[in-house]
Amino acid sequence: MIRKRDSRTNKVNSLLQFAKKFCGVDENVLLEALLISGNARGYILGAVSEMLLKQLLDGLGYEVLRIREKWEGEKKHHGDYYIRRSGSPWFVVESKGVKSNSEKWHGIRNTPRDSRQLETWFKRKKSGEIYEWLNSLSSSQRDKILLSKRFPDSKIIETHFVSGTAGRAGRTIATPKKAEFHVVALDLFLRTGKHEFIFASSADLAPSESHPDHLKQNYIVDILVPTVNETPNLRKPWTRDFNQVFSSLGNPVHEGDMQIDTREPGEREAGIDDITELYMEE
Repeated sequence: MIRKRDSRTNKVNSLLQFAKKFCGVDENVLLEALLISGNARGYILGAVSEMLLKQLLDGLGYEVLRIREKWEGEKKHHGDYYIRRSGSPWFVVESKGVKSNSEKWHGIRNTPRDSRQLETWFKRKKSGEIYEWLNSLSSSQRDKILLSKRFPDSKIIETHFVSGTAGRAGRTIATPKKAEFHVVALDLFLRTGKHEFIFASSADLAPSESHPDHLKQNYIVDILVPTVNETPNLRKPWTRDFNQVFSSLGNPVHEGDMQIDTREPGEREAGIDDITELYMEE
């Protein structure tokens, strides 16, 4: 018990040192900055997801290497990790979180609770991700949702594939090209409250209607309706089984094109960051 308490104390002290020495403030100011900056929280959540994904893949027995962010020459691989089974070819995995404002974007909070009015709202959907999700429901599932009167309280599990069109990526619209990575790992934390991953091969995701070599920006995985379905029902190609997705992959990367990030925690691209020394000082 004493060892656990000492371990927690050391971690708290490390966080306090980080706030003071790396950010120049105390922990209260750092916390306030995180609370007022959605972008900062998003970066931290993204880093947490990437770290947990690597731990998961390591645990499944895969060899996992981080892809460099800043490349020398043409950047050919745009995911987060190279991954392979021992001795097999390398593939690229991209870590993503779910879209944070999907309910507002789709107007879910303003939908009627009355079953007849909600049925009318459903019938007005003639295309798009909500329409495709509705068509995937059985008649009994649809009836349960209509009768629950809880659809306005739903949580949407949806991707958000947004990428710049400038630079070396060769994109013609602001979404990734399907060939940029082999697998997307989607962290459901923002909608389920747990860091749990689902996976899909980019080759199996529907392409952009206007640019077939690109992914679409948004794919609705499921809509969680309170009292009806509070755990995700996964439709193909989404699955919790990474091994299943990995076994279906083709077109591995050329090992000679790989650029691996060999930095230790705290190192910058140009050398050692002062942050590595924070935890060595008293």
